[in-house]
Amino acid sequence: MEKLLEFLGNNKFPLITRLTESNTVWVYSSPVKLQVMIFSKADVFQNLAQSLEDLARKFKSKLMLIYVDITNENLAMPFLTLFGIDHANKTVVAAFDNNLNSKYLLESDPSPSNIEEFCSGLADGTVSHYYRSEPVPDNENASIVTVVGKTFDELVLNSHENVLLEVHTPWCVNCEAMSKQVLKLAKHFKGFKNLVFARIDASVNEHAKLQVDDFPTILLYKSGEKEKPLKLSTKHSAKDMAVFINEELKPKDGSARDEL
Repeated sequence: MEKLLEFLGNNKFPLITRLTESNTVWVYSSPVKLQVMIFSKADVFQNLAQSLEDLARKFKSKLMLIYVDITNENLAMPFLTLFGIDHANKTVVAAFDNNLNSKYLLESDPSPSNIEEFCSGLADGTVSHYYRSEPVPDNENASIVTVVGKTFDELVLNSHENVLLEVHTPWCVNCEAMSKQVLKLAKHFKGFKNLVFARIDASVNEHAKLQVDDFPTILLYKSGEKEKPLKLSTKHSAKDMAVFINEELKPKDGSARDEL
């Protein structure tokens, strides 16, 4: 009975499933949780259909191939925006692992050979997770450094300096008030050795080591202890946070800057 149910579960879908508004729950409930989605126009998909069917046979029970009409914005855009894609006219190939809650993106040309290589990597577990990132900004002369997904390693984790990071989103009710507090702190600690103030917009930037559920969040990444950032209470005043920072980063000579 178990083998029969497994067989039925793996074969109740066609080789390539066309996503519609009425079958999204059904597709998500598939026992095959690693799902490759091809977002394209109908005529482009037809040109890829035969090679995609061959791939579906090859990776049956490992990968589920799903076609999404890219011209149907109500259906396609909720998925594409997860990859930072706001407008798409060209074919996009992406994947979701519904067990690990992770996503992947084919960043090369979506040719049949590249799609096959992408699927092989997914099946083998060798494709890197995709994390969204804004373009790298110019931080020259900035009192508060803007961090994006692509620069999180360089500016936060691999930096030899202490970093106080403000994590915010555009829809966060209290983020604007906290940003003013952080700006006040940055001015107060200007010239303080080995301390950088930074902020990141978590709505459009992601990183494996940045898992934040509430906004705003203030994290202090101490030099040499970057794997265990300290979380500051956002209920504290700027003065309270200044005291905390001084206690954690107090110079050897004992000097401090907690009077705002």
